[in-house]
Amino acid sequence: MENFTGTGGQVDAEIQPRGLADAGWELPADEVEARFRALVAGLEPESPIDAGIKRVALLQARKAQLEAEEARELAMLARLYVAEEGPDARVDLVYRSLAAELALACRVSDRTMESRIIYAEELVDEYPGTLEALAAGTIGIGHARVIVECGDPIDDPELRGKYEAAVLKRAVNITPGRLRRLARQAAEKLAAVTFEERHRKAREGRSVRMFEGVDGMSELVHTVPTVFAVAMFDRLTAQAKAVKAANPADARTLDQVRADLACELVLTGQPSGDPDAPHAAGIGIRPEVSILIPVLTLLGESDEPASIAGRGPIGLDDATRLAGNAPSLIRVLTHPVSQQVLAVDSYRPSKKLRRYLHRRDGRCRCPSCARPPGDCDLDHTTAWQHGGKTEVGNLADLCPNHHTIKHLPGWSVKQISPGVLEWTSPHGVTAVDIPDTPVTFQ
Repeated sequence: MENFTGTGGQVDAEIQPRGLADAGWELPADEVEARFRALVAGLEPESPIDAGIKRVALLQARKAQLEAEEARELAMLARLYVAEEGPDARVDLVYRSLAAELALACRVSDRTMESRIIYAEELVDEYPGTLEALAAGTIGIGHARVIVECGDPIDDPELRGKYEAAVLKRAVNITPGRLRRLARQAAEKLAAVTFEERHRKAREGRSVRMFEGVDGMSELVHTVPTVFAVAMFDRLTAQAKAVKAANPADARTLDQVRADLACELVLTGQPSGDPDAPHAAGIGIRPEVSILIPVLTLLGESDEPASIAGRGPIGLDDATRLAGNAPSLIRVLTHPVSQQVLAVDSYRPSKKLRRYLHRRDGRCRCPSCARPPGDCDLDHTTAWQHGGKTEVGNLADLCPNHHTIKHLPGWSVKQISPGVLEWTSPHGVTAVDIPDTPVTFQ
């Protein structure tokens, strides 16, 4: 018997279970130590913050379970409703009636309830593995919606099952936003209609629309191929940063400067050329966009779509034309099996290390973030002043927000191998982050 004092005063604790000691048995020293530490840990009260984090995580799991339960109920209701109306009833009217009835009961709009029913039937009938994971709380509501929505182009049930199994493996460790990019690219490989065919049709819907808002404001929506949208946004961002750097007293946010620049570019062709004008620093800045082209696609032996680093798939015609001709683009070729970078070249000179790391990371390297490399800084995982080297195994892209968080008290980040970061929060939450690579199928 050994006495020691815990948080509640003096406590008597037996290191060995009484039954084993009476029988003349002795426990190994390491097991004695483990049991002693476990006993002591049990005497220390859990901090309110640790307990709160666990409760929130538990609530998220419960919400996921309720979402799965609701999906099952809605799918069953749809079947019962259709059966009750009989084989001669118009199915679309049956669903409208069900949606209206549920909308009244739940105090939501008919349209909202109709979309819930459609999603529920897809989830229950076509994605049983996702439904099971949702019911178990291992994935969240957002993950399930991404898997269902991105799998829409896959018609074949066997291929859909293959897609679901592969994407679910990723879903348990990443955010819905990051999963959406990977799931969309994975679905393209198995879709009945190739991405190129769907993209050519979708391009016909490009447009500029205006939606009037409140307080004298409106939204101008420009629907164009992703490769051009990313390039335009990148140019606006680079110009806005240049304007802010040249005018430290400018109180506008980056979003506000981007909006003002977009107005000038559309209305006048470029920011004002007057040296004293607020946007003069943005003149001459062009976008930089990274095009990722699988080698087999480039050779004409695969239908896997090209993509923009940190974004989704793009049309191959646009990718090859822009990667071959535009001086502001960087071409990245990936290995058909490992998905690792084979080669990087640029028509505009830049620092090789910075360029390589931006392409490797593809986003902010905090596990919960998906901001693209253009919004990030290269951070020394181990600080330079503490002996950290400026090399691939000690650098990673971090957005300004997570760059700041990394240096707050209690946070730590280790690069356990080149490109693999382990984050630890002040209250012991750990997460390992690896660069996103396309989902592959066995």
